[in-house]
Amino acid sequence: MQLIFVMSLVIMACIVVGTTGKKPKQRNGRNSNCTLPPDDGPCRARIPSYYFDKYTKQCREFMYGGCEGNANNFETLEACETACKGKKKRKEGKKIQQ
Repeated sequence: MQLIFVMSLVIMACIVVGTTGKKPKQRNGRNSNCTLPPDDGPCRARIPSYYFDKYTKQCREFMYGGCEGNANNFETLEACETACKGKKKRKEGKKIQQ
C-alpha cells in the first residue's frame, strides 16, 4: 500500500515538473498547440474536454481518454477560447446585456 502511495506521488511530481514553466509558442497571436489535431489518448476514461478546430476556428467538445493525448485539450470551453481564440475571461458577477 505504501509503495502505491509513493509511486503515485512520484508520478504526480513528474507531471507537475513536466508541465510547469513551459509557455506554448505563439503564431499569429494564437497558441501553436491549438493547431494540433484532437487526440483522445490510449486510455478509456471518456472525460468531456474541448479542443480547438483549426479549420472551423471554433472550440469543440470531445471525449478525452484521461492519459497522454496532446496539448490541444482543455477542461472548459472558456479555457479553450482564451488560449486559442484570444478571448478574455469574463469577470464574475458581470452580466451580459441582451
